[in-house]
Amino acid sequence: AMEGDPERFDGMLLNVAQQAGSIDGILDCFFGFLHRKTDFFTGAQDEKVCEDMVLKFHKKHWKVGQKKRHEIQEKNRIADEERKAKAEAQRQKDEEEYRKRQEELASKTSTIEEVTDEEAVAIKANKQATDEEGAEKKDGDDEDAKSDDGNKEPPPEGNGGTTDKYTWTQTLGALELFVPVRPGLKAKQIVCDIGTDSLKVGVKGDPMILEGKFHAKIKPDDCMWTLVDNKLIQITIEKFDNMKWWSCVMQGDAVIDTKKIVPDNSKLSDLDGETRMTVEKMMYDQRQKALGKPTSDQEKHHDLLEKFKASHPEMDFSKAKVNYGGRGGGGGGAGG
Repeated sequence: AMEGDPERFDGMLLNVAQQAGSIDGILDCFFGFLHRKTDFFTGAQDEKVCEDMVLKFHKKHWKVGQKKRHEIQEKNRIADEERKAKAEAQRQKDEEEYRKRQEELASKTSTIEEVTDEEAVAIKANKQATDEEGAEKKDGDDEDAKSDDGNKEPPPEGNGGTTDKYTWTQTLGALELFVPVRPGLKAKQIVCDIGTDSLKVGVKGDPMILEGKFHAKIKPDDCMWTLVDNKLIQITIEKFDNMKWWSCVMQGDAVIDTKKIVPDNSKLSDLDGETRMTVEKMMYDQRQKALGKPTSDQEKHHDLLEKFKASHPEMDFSKAKVNYGGRGGGGGGAGG
């Protein structure tokens, strides 16, 4: 019997195995070695003696191998059960989330109640009185209210928004749509048709979830979609005009205020110099317009006029009215 480390010959035997190429080749090589270099065959008086010796060590290692095989099978069985339990728990969680979402949507769409003619007249009168009161309060401070709203509301998350059917984000050049569907679907069950100016998304055999016109044209050949975790359709859309923010994805959906968008500086750094300057100028002009202040072009015209006035003190600009193309004209400078 071999003593010591059972792996001490593994290096040599691996070399033999690699050159022999198969189990048959290894055994043929080994018994050929016994035939050529030992008296295993030539010295034996009875064939059965040789067979018994071979079977003795075969059975020894067979038992060890079967024990290891059963250990591996048990380990895999436990791992499979754990995976199935986690998958079932996740499936139940996904279905519960989907059910709650559908209930919320149903409650929103079922808020319409039937009323009598008398109640309808009363509601209409009450609404009219409320509108008139609100209109009176709004007069005189409309611009301040807009300014306050602009300061209070944060920029839209991801430069996009959320509707009752999907969530979306955007950069100047692309959009990402995330459309929840019932858990457990396969990609082959999904319908996602992306056209130049239209989108159709849904599940085969069910009413379409989305079907309509885009806010603006897109590049359908550069678009793609994927089913995430069998419960969410992710759609990547390339805009045709990559220098404009979208206020919505589908025509008729809720819009966002694009003036409040604050692009990530890291995204701007990805642009080439000329494009980045154009985008930064556009962003600045949007903020200025929202605050009722002059744009960069209007400021440039104003600076040029001020330099001209400074170099011509003999001229009187006190009665001059200058319109820079903004909300109104600006007064002139001092007389000479």
